[in-house]
Amino acid sequence: MLHYYVLFLLFSIGFADPQSGLILVNSDDSAKESDVNVEVTKNAGSSIDDEDLEVFQPTAEWQTIQPGQGIPPGLHVRMNLQTGQKEAKLMDGDDGSKYQSNKDSKQKFITIDKNVISKQHLKEALKDFRDKFHDESPPGESSDQLNSHMDAKKNFRSIEDIRKELEGADIFVKKDIEIIKKHVETLNSTSSSLPEKEHALDELEFYVHQIDNAIDLDTIGGLTLVIKLMNSTDPSLVRRATYVLGSATQSNPNVQQAALKQGALPLLLRLLSNQDNMAVRKKAMYALSSLIRLFPMAQREFLKLNGLEIFKMLFEETGSGALAVKAITLMTDILTEQIQHVKALLEKQGKDTSGDISGRVPLLKTMAEKGWCQLVPSLLHTTENDTREKVLQALHVMVEGCKSEFQQPRVHDSLNKLKLQWLKDANRKEGHEDPEYVTILAQLVTDLISKLT
Repeated sequence: MLHYYVLFLLFSIGFADPQSGLILVNSDDSAKESDVNVEVTKNAGSSIDDEDLEVFQPTAEWQTIQPGQGIPPGLHVRMNLQTGQKEAKLMDGDDGSKYQSNKDSKQKFITIDKNVISKQHLKEALKDFRDKFHDESPPGESSDQLNSHMDAKKNFRSIEDIRKELEGADIFVKKDIEIIKKHVETLNSTSSSLPEKEHALDELEFYVHQIDNAIDLDTIGGLTLVIKLMNSTDPSLVRRATYVLGSATQSNPNVQQAALKQGALPLLLRLLSNQDNMAVRKKAMYALSSLIRLFPMAQREFLKLNGLEIFKMLFEETGSGALAVKAITLMTDILTEQIQHVKALLEKQGKDTSGDISGRVPLLKTMAEKGWCQLVPSLLHTTENDTREKVLQALHVMVEGCKSEFQQPRVHDSLNKLKLQWLKDANRKEGHEDPEYVTILAQLVTDLISKLT
C-alpha cells in the first residue's frame, strides 16, 4: 500500500523535464523506519522520438500524421489505403487561428529530480492533506453557516434521545380490528358510562361500512353485543345499535346470515311496530332493508313473521307517511329481485316469460292476498312528486299480479289526472319542478296506463 501512496504524492508534485523517466525502487517493507528510494533517471531503453511528441500544427496543406501522434478535432483527415499513411489539414474556410500554439511545446512527462523521500516525510504530507481536506467548507458555505450548523446540533436532540422519550407512547396508527376490539370492550364493560357506549357505537357504525370490518365485528362477538343493545331500555343506545346493524349487514351476505341466525329480524319488526320513538323506527326500517335485500332466506322469514302486516299498519298510522313510502320502496326492490330471478329460471328452461308469472313470485302473490293491490294506489293522492314516483314504480312492478285492481275507475282516474298535470307542468317555462323531471313522470304514468289497457 505504501507504494500507492508514493505514486499519489509524486503525481501531485507537478510536471518537469520530459527527458526524464520514473523508476520506483522497491525497499524492504520489514524495516518500519527505512526509507523509500525514488529515483528519476534517463530511461535508456526508451525509443521515444522528441519529434513524435510535438503537438500537431494543422495548416491549409496536407501534413503527414506520425504514428501515435494526436491531432486536434475538426480537421480534414485522409488515409492512403495502399500505404496506410494518414494526412490531415484545415477544413476549407478555416484560418486555423483556434489551433495556434507554441510550436516548441512538447508533451509533458511527470518528472522529479533524483531525491530520497523518507516514510516519515510521506506520513506528514498525507496528514497535512487530510487536515486540509476536513477543514475545507462545502462550496458556497460561509463560516456563519458552519456556526449555525454547530448551534443546531446543540439545540436539537438526536434521534436516539427522541426514541427514548417516545418509548411507550401510543403514536402509531392502529389497525381497524384493534379499534373495533377496543369499542367492543367498551360496550361489554359494566363500568362504561352511557356517553362512552354511545361513542363506541358511533365509531363502530363508521367502521362496519367496510365489509371485512363488519365480518370481524361478528367474529369477535361484537355483532351479538350490538343486537343485545337493541333490547336496551335506553332509546339512544337502541337507535345507535340498530344503525350499526343496518350498516354492517348492508350488501354483506356473511353478516346478513349471522344477524338472521342471532334473531335480529323479529327484533327489528318489533322495533318498527313500536310507536313511541320515530327515530328508532326509522333506523329499524333501515336495518330491516339492509338485512333482507338480496337475501331470499331472510325474505321468506320476513313473510313468515307477518312483515307485510306490520308494513300495512304504517299506511293507517298518522304521521307514518315517510315510513310507508320506505316500505313501498323496499317491497318494490324485493319484487324486482324475485321477478328477475323467476324470469331467468324460465329462460334457462326455455319457457315463455311473456305471460303472467305472478303466481311464481312468492312476495307478489302474498301482497295481492294481503290487500296491497288496493293499498298502494291510495298514495297517489299525495302532493309530493317524489312519493308519487315511488308509488308509480311500485305499480309498474305489481301490475302483473294486480291488473284487475289497477283497472278500477278510481285508480284509472287518478292516473289520468297525474298525466294531464305533468304534461301541463312540462310545458311551463316557469315552475317549481324541473321540466325534464316532470316529463319523465308523465312518461312513467303514460306507460302504466298502456299496460292497463
